Amino acid sequence: LPNTYACIESSLILHKMIAFVALVSVAFVAQSEAYKVAPLPRLSTRLFSDMASAKQPPAPPGYKPMADGTYKKAGDFLKEYVLEMDNGAKAICRTFGGNAFTYVTKDGIEVMGKRADAVDVKSDSAPYAGGAPHCFPQFGPGALMQHGFARGMAFVPEERAKKLSFDRMIFKLIPTEETKKIWHHEFEYRFDITLRADCLEWDVVIINEGTAPFDVTLGFHNYFDVSSLSNVVISGPFTGAATVDKVTGATGTATSNDVKITAPIDTLYKGVTGPITITDTGKGTKTTLEGKGFADRVIWSPFGNEAMGYDKFVCVEPVSASPVTIPVGKFKETKFYQKVSCVKI
Repeated sequence: LPNTYACIESSLILHKMIAFVALVSVAFVAQSEAYKVAPLPRLSTRLFSDMASAKQPPAPPGYKPMADGTYKKAGDFLKEYVLEMDNGAKAICRTFGGNAFTYVTKDGIEVMGKRADAVDVKSDSAPYAGGAPHCFPQFGPGALMQHGFARGMAFVPEERAKKLSFDRMIFKLIPTEETKKIWHHEFEYRFDITLRADCLEWDVVIINEGTAPFDVTLGFHNYFDVSSLSNVVISGPFTGAATVDKVTGATGTATSNDVKITAPIDTLYKGVTGPITITDTGKGTKTTLEGKGFADRVIWSPFGNEAMGYDKFVCVEPVSASPVTIPVGKFKETKFYQKVSCVKI
């Protein structure tokens, strides 16, 4: 009998527990229903219509819309771009010819030079005989005009990138009806010009967009400012290099690493790729030219030519005087590089 009572008591306890759980569950569900969030109303299509109508009106023919709501004539670019660093270094590159015609260091030293008979650099009327002209697709004389057509054409500004460590502008040159009349190849000649705290750099990329390889010769016809040629020594790894004297036509071998200009010079140093320095005791400076991709170097001075102002500049040029084959393909880039720096001594 005691066992029977125990079983009855356990059963009553179990039923009470089930009833309690059921009660709690009902209360929880009721509370949850009370706190349900009402569904969001459907967004009106009128809102999107209003947003669309607020867009800038279409640009007039021949113009493109700008971020500030104005319009810019298509193909209309600045004539020059100023690169600057916080330490005072500055360079200016013209759209015409892609020529960085001035480079001033943080110490206020003008590095780039010019001929006395050069056209006004801002006239864009002819290739500028100063700064760093691009010689492409031909260096020197040949089937095309002297030093090719690039230095006398308007480049297309592509992009500006400025950070704490550099200020950069990207330009490109592509075929025009004018170039196709004298050189039928499809190409893209692109260069980045980058000003850093202590130097100015050029990165050149050539792309063959045609259907067959083509050959080019090229270089930078750099003009460097000097106090007087009598104060200048040009130094580099010249000794042992094969030379071509374009003034006399003679070939030979360089016997010294130092060049002192006392007469007209237009000498090609084959296979010289190392750094070249221009030490100027009059200015108290040492300018260094470095490069990659270019196979040779040239030193040029029209010594004695007063009309050109021969005593105030010298040309030291990274070039590839022998043909360079540019392979077909938009992703096959042929690259060249030069770097110019200048310090006080």
